[in-house]
Amino acid sequence: MAGFVTLSSRGLGHRPFTAVTRVRIPLGSHRRSTVQPLGAIQNATMPLEPPDQQHWQAAVGYVELGMFQDANDQLEKIDPFNRAAPEVLAVRLGVYPGLKKWELMREIAKRLAEFQPNDIQWITSYAYATRRAESIPAAKEILLNAEPKFPQEGIIKYNLACYFCQIGDVQNAKIYLKKAFEIDLNWRMAALDDEDLKPLWDSLCRTEL
Repeated sequence: MAGFVTLSSRGLGHRPFTAVTRVRIPLGSHRRSTVQPLGAIQNATMPLEPPDQQHWQAAVGYVELGMFQDANDQLEKIDPFNRAAPEVLAVRLGVYPGLKKWELMREIAKRLAEFQPNDIQWITSYAYATRRAESIPAAKEILLNAEPKFPQEGIIKYNLACYFCQIGDVQNAKIYLKKAFEIDLNWRMAALDDEDLKPLWDSLCRTEL
């Protein structure tokens, strides 16, 4: 599954995105539950001013190093008045998966999705966190509701394929995986080693036998 978190304004297969700088941050491989480097986020243009800007940059660096508690501690040093800024919330979406704080991640992703409804990264992050905080069917419904609004976003098709696969609906998993491939062939590489899709590959092997 892919999920992304973007510290800019886009999540990894389930990919969640990140938000505040037009930079995408894959949460795992948000494909899974590991957060990967935040990349060029340091170059983002931020409205935060010192010392909050320094705390934000330190938090981003700690997330890149996998030091999620330290990143969270830095975010807590930001002035309470600025903690609801999108760039701060976006970094929290990179922190909370590492701390397994799925409810908090879901709450923030939902808030960002409501604030920036045209940004797919928040929807995928919201679904990703909901899967872990609640259930796969609940996460699936979030993406099904968002699909008509983002018809050309392969990440939604791919994650839906994973969700359908995990609830035993292999037929719909095949349909959505094919749609993801039609949008972007790069999803093929992700699909090959995605544990969420294992039931699909196993069913294909049984069919061949």
